Amino acid sequence: MRTVFVTASDTGVGKTHVAGLLVRRLSGLGRGQVVKPVESGAGHGRPADAPRAAGRLAEAVTLLSLPEPLAPLAAARRARRRLSLAGLLRPLRALPAAPFRLVEGAGGVAVPLALDGSDWSDFAAALRPGLVVIVVPDRLGAISQARTAYAYLRRRWRGPAGVWLNAARRPSAAVAASNREGLRAAGIPLLGESWKGGARFWSALLKP
Repeated sequence: MRTVFVTASDTGVGKTHVAGLLVRRLSGLGRGQVVKPVESGAGHGRPADAPRAAGRLAEAVTLLSLPEPLAPLAAARRARRRLSLAGLLRPLRALPAAPFRLVEGAGGVAVPLALDGSDWSDFAAALRPGLVVIVVPDRLGAISQARTAYAYLRRRWRGPAGVWLNAARRPSAAVAASNREGLRAAGIPLLGESWKGGARFWSALLKP
């Protein structure tokens, strides 16, 4: 089973949009799964992430839904729920196999998931996916965000990983070129890029 984990440099940078693009890319393998291990705030003026990414091409699964739009630990505390790395991984591993499984985190890669400080980098190390995709906004500041998030992930996860540049608004040609050169100079793989109405896949790691 092909497993891809999607995380990000921050919240609100387009993880679900990119996850949907990856689902369409991988759907040639068959009907897969989009799994959201934990989500907080769905229903507060927005639909849940997993169904949005899955569309009609994959099964959508949310393992833990928390009502308040807060960081996972804070939302779990206010809902009187216990959040832990093991508690997220156990039901994920119990899901039936599928041709592919895309797992979307919540917030950025360093968001804590347990009182011991475990976060999405620890989750990736335990999950051992075939690829980790870090979504970074394609704008001025992307180089710093990409270097920071990638280095942070690498403390725990040494497997295949790279950055996806997502533009809510397409940057100027100079900023776009600078971002891509910055990734090259830092040795960070550029997996793909997206903008309103379009996307480009750069890495063979994202072939179905």
